[in-house]
Amino acid sequence: MASSKLTFAFSETSPPYSFSVDGRAVGLFPDLVQLAFSFIPDYTPENALMPWSRAQHNVRLGLTDGLLTYPSTERQDYAIFSAKPLFTQDYGHLVYSAENPNKGLIESATSFADLASLTVIVEKGSKWEENNIPGYLKRVPGQNVSSMMHLLMLRQAGDFLIQPAEDARFMARKLGYSNKLKVRNVDFIPNSLIPFHIGVSRKFPSAKEVINQVDAAMQNPEFQSQLSTLIDSYR
Repeated sequence: MASSKLTFAFSETSPPYSFSVDGRAVGLFPDLVQLAFSFIPDYTPENALMPWSRAQHNVRLGLTDGLLTYPSTERQDYAIFSAKPLFTQDYGHLVYSAENPNKGLIESATSFADLASLTVIVEKGSKWEENNIPGYLKRVPGQNVSSMMHLLMLRQAGDFLIQPAEDARFMARKLGYSNKLKVRNVDFIPNSLIPFHIGVSRKFPSAKEVINQVDAAMQNPEFQSQLSTLIDSYR
């Protein structure tokens, strides 16, 4: 029997997780979904790129079949999600320059209090940063992740920023700062782990069956090995 097709919606402007290259969906998230379904012969995933708000709207209406995202209460109303995350985004990293004169302090800090004399570069309008970075830290806002990296590396307007390792390495490579990039994993940043699960629209007739097969595939030791290798390649 031919496998059934599932169309997954991805953001077109969220590198390194998903973005467009010559009209194709590329990045970690399309790669993760392709890997998962390579262990599920009954279903074949296809990619659709669109603004993220439209992606969620389409899955809600059943116009697109699936997505890879945080399974919020609202999203669980219109999609069935895998029991375990396919990927966990980790904001628990200090990103800084090897040339920063305060490098030693950044590398020895065991709490935000240890960084109180330094300046953090933040993304303008980020609610996560507002809620999880203490107010006593001096802030310099950047319009987006690209401008934040320039502020850190080129203008030296701040000492560090807080980002997942994947984001930092992707942007540093893109902007030519890889040789100066330093990334340190720390355990004092609250709410730093964000799980991303495969979700299938409740409008899809076999949604529960698909998720059951995803859950089974994720327990396969060979899948787990390939998953670890794939995620490491982005870090």
